[in-house]
Amino acid sequence: MWQFRVMSWLILDLLALLIQTALLPQIFPVGYVPSLILPLTVIIALYETPRRGLLVGCIGGLMQDLWAGRLWGLNAVTFALLGYLVAHLESRIVRDNVFVPGLVAGMAQLVVTPFQWMVLRMFGFPFSWSSFMAPLPVWLLFSMLVTPAIGGLLGFKPRHEVENPYGRSRFTTWHS
Repeated sequence: MWQFRVMSWLILDLLALLIQTALLPQIFPVGYVPSLILPLTVIIALYETPRRGLLVGCIGGLMQDLWAGRLWGLNAVTFALLGYLVAHLESRIVRDNVFVPGLVAGMAQLVVTPFQWMVLRMFGFPFSWSSFMAPLPVWLLFSMLVTPAIGGLLGFKPRHEVENPYGRSRFTTWHS
């Protein structure tokens, strides 16, 4: 299935980055433009293994870092850890196509933003807490609403449905 191929992740990340840099600045004010890479990482990681979640987060974050041109690796490491954590926890959360991806993306935004502020402060960037966190409510709502929409548009399905489309276990024996 296409959802598990790295090349499709690259295309989706590139498309998300183009929308994020060309379309979203027309809608949101300067400084409040949300990231599309975060919701994309969350929705893909929810349907992947932890290793693949780490990979998709790293790819998307690195693309965003290269586009921004500052502090390469910040988004790559942040989104890689996010992808790994979401994919690792996906087996422990209830499966729902709308509420759970939105909630996970919102919680991810609440964790990622302060983490990135701390890293930027450690590297000497003089961002104040209040100015850095001011757009957080907008980003939070955006992530919570866009993540389920991305999953619905792309038609993501859990791995067990994709790998075994007929609902039979590969260990099922047939009796005549």
